[in-house]
Amino acid sequence: MSEAPIDFFFTAPAVRTALIATALALACSFAGAQTMYRCGNVYSQTPCASDATTVRPHVSATADAAPGLQGAELCAATVTRDLQIDAAAPVQIASVVKAPAEVIQYADKPTATRKYVVSLSVKAYVAFAGPRAYACHLSEDERRVLKLSGTR
Repeated sequence: MSEAPIDFFFTAPAVRTALIATALALACSFAGAQTMYRCGNVYSQTPCASDATTVRPHVSATADAAPGLQGAELCAATVTRDLQIDAAAPVQIASVVKAPAEVIQYADKPTATRKYVVSLSVKAYVAFAGPRAYACHLSEDERRVLKLSGTR
């Protein structure tokens, strides 16, 4: 009597699954890496000069933030500029508070915006009817003022 050979690969599903998972994990780890070159402060996928150095970017690398004001600082600067508030002015910015997002009409289209409320404080002995607040609507990346309006 002869015994039939045992086909181990097809009779042990757990082993087969483990081998396939290991092969896929190894293939994915090599596929994500990308060679980049550095020439001074510039990075490229192609070498730009003979002195270009090879750089391996980190998987979680993110771009640097763009220069310039954004968010609350941008709203405060815009109100200060538009109302011409300087150090000698009787009105000063008291606070800038993030408010819930809001949809406004911008360029004749409904546009989602990030909203900040800029509150002004008044120095004593000024004929002004109390504190004022301004709604500052920014683009979704919080880098452009889309609308600035007074509230009551």
